[in-house]
Amino acid sequence: MINSSAIVIAGGKNKRINMVKPLINLGGKQILIRINDVLSKLFSETILVIRKDQSDDIADLGMVLGMHIVEDKYENKGQIAGIYTGLLESITEKNFVIGGDYPFLSEKLIKKMIDISNDSKSVFIKKENVINPLHAIYEKSSWINILLNNLENGNFSTKSIIEQNYKQLRSKLFPIDHLDKEYNESLLDIDTLEDLKKAKQIIYSKNQTIRPDIRPEGI
Repeated sequence: MINSSAIVIAGGKNKRINMVKPLINLGGKQILIRINDVLSKLFSETILVIRKDQSDDIADLGMVLGMHIVEDKYENKGQIAGIYTGLLESITEKNFVIGGDYPFLSEKLIKKMIDISNDSKSVFIKKENVINPLHAIYEKSSWINILLNNLENGNFSTKSIIEQNYKQLRSKLFPIDHLDKEYNESLLDIDTLEDLKKAKQIIYSKNQTIRPDIRPEGI
């Protein structure tokens, strides 16, 4: 375990899939539990960022898992507000930021990113020429003011903010095309029903037992 924080962004409204994504059950475990299984081995604290009006069970589950629960400082501003809020609350300089809908995090990949961050201040994965803001390592002192300035100026595109600033902040873009299957699974987030179908196929391929879920959004 390293003296760094993990930040889980779980305040989305799930409009495209109409399910509470962190609570979806895959292979007998809700996605948030799957995420915590990996992060708790690697980081000294995990911060869970939710919406102010969030009425589902995500916060309750986060508390059971020992996460530090915080509410978005800026409402309805998307993932940039969640990342900013998590960095603001973090007590460590380096922070691994992930969305609350990534069921197959790779401990191996995250460790590799941590190793890269020892030479570069922050690390962002680039796949098919797209930078992923939510499977990344952020250095708090480098990014928090940049994110705040963009929030206050009405620019909410985290990808464009990273693209515009990563070079001057000595951040590293880590291209992941044509690498391990495990790495690609780590980058799968559940945005659509098609993504959920892919996740189920991965579960089946690993011969993991799938039980009926008591939640209506489960398998």
